[in-house]
Amino acid sequence: MSSMKTCFLLSFSLLLTLSSALTLRAGKAQQPPKLKPVPMHPGPLGSAGYIVLVPLDDRPAVAQFAQMIGRVADHRVLIPPPETLGSFTTPGDPARIIEWLRVQDYGIVDALIVAVDMLAYGGLVASRTHRTPLEAAQKHLEFFRWFKQKYPRVPVYAFNVIMRIAPTADAASRPWRDQLARWAELEDRVPKSGDERLAAELEQLKKELDPKVVNDYLAARRRNLQINLAMIELVRAGIVNHLILLQDDARLYGLHRQDQEILHERLKEVGLESRVPIYNGTDEGSLTLVSRAVLDKFRWRVKVAVVYSAEKSKQIIAPYEDQPLQFTVENQIKAAGGRLVNRAEEADYTLYVNAPETGEKEFNDFLRRLITDLKAFKPVALADVAFPAPHYSGADERLVEALKREGLIDRLSSYAAWNTASNTLGTAIAHANMRVFFRSKLNDRADRAARAYAAHFEFLMHRFVGDYLYHDIVRPELNRHLHQELKIATDELTAEMQAQISRELAARMRSLIEQFFANHFQGRTYTLAFYNQVKRSVKLTGLKDLKIYLPWPRTFEVAIEYKIDYEF
Repeated sequence: MSSMKTCFLLSFSLLLTLSSALTLRAGKAQQPPKLKPVPMHPGPLGSAGYIVLVPLDDRPAVAQFAQMIGRVADHRVLIPPPETLGSFTTPGDPARIIEWLRVQDYGIVDALIVAVDMLAYGGLVASRTHRTPLEAAQKHLEFFRWFKQKYPRVPVYAFNVIMRIAPTADAASRPWRDQLARWAELEDRVPKSGDERLAAELEQLKKELDPKVVNDYLAARRRNLQINLAMIELVRAGIVNHLILLQDDARLYGLHRQDQEILHERLKEVGLESRVPIYNGTDEGSLTLVSRAVLDKFRWRVKVAVVYSAEKSKQIIAPYEDQPLQFTVENQIKAAGGRLVNRAEEADYTLYVNAPETGEKEFNDFLRRLITDLKAFKPVALADVAFPAPHYSGADERLVEALKREGLIDRLSSYAAWNTASNTLGTAIAHANMRVFFRSKLNDRADRAARAYAAHFEFLMHRFVGDYLYHDIVRPELNRHLHQELKIATDELTAEMQAQISRELAARMRSLIEQFFANHFQGRTYTLAFYNQVKRSVKLTGLKDLKIYLPWPRTFEVAIEYKIDYEF
C-alpha cells in the first residue's frame, strides 16, 4: 500500500473526441471512425490526479480494487500503511491513521475519501462489536473538522455503513451467529406481522441466546446509529461534502430497518434526502467514491443505459439485500457520478445486468444483445448478479463461456460477479465510469494513454480471475477438500493453515491465470489515438510480479497481484 510521494503534476489540455479500435460511444453499430490529432506535451508526465483514501480495512476488494480503478483514469489512490489497517478480527488503528492523514501533502490531492467505520472503530469487522465506546468514535470524527479548516479546497467524500443483521462469521461466533441474526430479524418482523408462530420462535431464541452476546450486539448497533447521525450533521455543516450511507448485509426484516427509518427521518428533517442516499452495499463504497471524485473534479457525468436480463428481474430482492434490484442499480449509478438514461444511443456505455428470475429464452435474448453490442465496438459493462447454483457466488459460466467462444472478453468496459449484487454493481459501474471517462477526456498523451489502457486490462482480467477462475473453479474445490477431507471450517483458519493454503493456491492458480491472459489479452494491440499526426498503439506483452495468497484466514476471498507489461 502506498505512502504519499510529492510529484509534479503537469497541467494538460483536456481532450477532443477520441476513439479506438476497441469501443465506440454507444449508438448504432458502425465502423470505428478515423482518429483525430491530439496534443502531446513534452517532458516527464505525472499522474492525472491524486486521491487519498482511508479504506474500510485491508482486503483487496476495498483497498486494492480502489487503487486499480483509479489507475484506469490515471489517478493514484494513496492509502495508509498496511500495518495501520488491522486484519480480520484485529482492528485497525484510527489514531495512527489520523496521524498519517495529517502529514500528507494535500497541495496535489484532488479529494479525500474516508470509510467512516475505519476512522471511527478500526474497520468493518470492528464496527460489529462494542469494543470502541461511542465517545472514542466521536472523537475520531473530529478529524473531519480539523481537515476542512486546514484544507477547505479539498473535497471530502465519506461512506458510512449501517450495521448488518448478522455478526462477523468467525470461529468465536460460529455457535450462535445464525441464531442471533434470526433473533434480530424477528425482533422487527414479529411486531409488524403479529404472527404467533414467529412470536413463539422469538421467545425461544431469547431463552437460548447468551444475554452478553445480545447486549454487545445492541450496544454496537446503538453506537453505530449515533455515528451515522453524526455524519449527517457533518454534511449539514458543510464539513463533509458527499456522504453515502450503505446498508451492509440485510434481510427484508431486521433491526437495521428501524435504523434506516430513523436516518431517513433525520435526513428529511434537515433537507438532505436528495444529497445523502441510503442503499444496499458496503465493500464497493471506496470504488464508488473514487469514481465520483474523479468525475466531480472534471465536472463530468457519465450517462448510463441499463439492460436487465429480464423485466421482472428489476423487482427481485437479491440475497443479503432489502431493496429491489432496480433501486440498487439506480442508486449505485448516481452515487458513482453517473446519470441514468433510457436509450443506449444517449449513453456513454450500457450496463448489462444478468439477474435472477431470468428464463432461458430471456437469457438467450440478453446474451445475443450483449454479444451484438460488443461485436459492434459499443462500450459495455457487465454486472453478473445471477449467482447460480452450485456455488451461489461468482460468475454465470454461460456468460463467460460465450464471451470466451466469441473472443470478446477484452472488449468489455468492465466486468464483475462477486459476493452480492451491490458489490458487483458498484465494481462494474466504477470501473466502466473511469474507462469511458478517460477515453473521452484524459487521453492527451501516448504514455498516459498506454499506462491507463494497461491499467484497464489489468483490472478487467483481475475480475475474471477472481470472480470466475477463483470463485467458480478453484474455491469450490478448495472448500470441498477442507470440509470433507480435512474436516476444517473455512471461516477462520489457523495461521499455519492460511500459509499452507496460500502456497497451494499460488501453485493451482498460476497456470490458470497465465493461460487466461495468453488466451484473451497477450499480444493484442489497441489503437490509442493520433499524437503529433502519428498513430500510436499499445501492445500487451506479458504478466509480471504475479502473487496469489489468502489475505484473511478464510477462503472467502483471494488476493491476486500482478502487472501487465506493454509496448507503445
